[in-house]
Amino acid sequence: MSEGQHTVVGAGQCQIIITHRMEDLILLKKRLIADGNLSDEDVEVLRVALFDGGMSMEKGDFLYSLKDSFNKAHVSPQFKTLFVDALAALLLEDEDSPGEIDEHEAKWLRAKIQNNKYFDEYDKALLKALRERSINFPNILNYKNAVARNFEKCLYFTRFLTLLAVFGSLISAVALFVKGTIIVIDALGEFLENIASPQYEHMLEMFVSSVDVFLFAMMLVIFGVGVYELFITKIDPVLQKVDGRPSWMHISNVDDLKSALGKVILMVLIVTFFKHSIEVEYGNVNDLLKLGVGIVLIALSLFVAGKSHHK
Repeated sequence: MSEGQHTVVGAGQCQIIITHRMEDLILLKKRLIADGNLSDEDVEVLRVALFDGGMSMEKGDFLYSLKDSFNKAHVSPQFKTLFVDALAALLLEDEDSPGEIDEHEAKWLRAKIQNNKYFDEYDKALLKALRERSINFPNILNYKNAVARNFEKCLYFTRFLTLLAVFGSLISAVALFVKGTIIVIDALGEFLENIASPQYEHMLEMFVSSVDVFLFAMMLVIFGVGVYELFITKIDPVLQKVDGRPSWMHISNVDDLKSALGKVILMVLIVTFFKHSIEVEYGNVNDLLKLGVGIVLIALSLFVAGKSHHK
């Protein structure tokens, strides 16, 4: 109904007129369905009935229900043109958002398309027309066909392949923790056997080796848990903690995971350097100079890692 008619006719009478027209459309729909065909003449009758007084959401619902009530083989090709023109007018020629599709209209149209669980030629023609005629095109209307949606579901399902990496890293971590524990037990046994001996280098080397193994095992735990949270889902027990997430689990993207792993790898390298520095025999000044350079480089790497962490 035009703005002039709204001014002359009262709100109550306007509702009666719209109701009367919808009743006429429902009777027309029953007659067309009983006939089983939608001819060119029927389409013209529909066009006059739909555009008389302007399009409304009730008429849009009616048009969608009419589309789904007929066998497409018995429908005039002109009906597609009417379908597109009428719904484009409904969405683009309203007073609230002329020339564009607002959020309410976009959700209404998406619900209509999605209700049938398939994307037919009428929907495709309508969306194409809206892209050409509308100032905007909401992202919610970028509806894909069934083949594309099913393929994307399968593609998204492939993220569960990362569970192989999760289980593999955690199993490896368990093996390394066991290995590190065995090294510690052997070192304690050697300590008890040689408790009065002044020689401790080999025992110290064993303890350092266990630390090396434990650090690498922790790196595998961080990797497994991080991959799980990145690709599968967030871990509920961690989310339910009152004190929040532990610092090593603040992983929101691949860069965070690489950063966490990099810090652990750095510590593994430092411990490995320390272990080898114990084993080496220093026979001259050059050996001591190399040790000093190595220590300076380690200190520099720790300084850079600390700066990166604060940043």
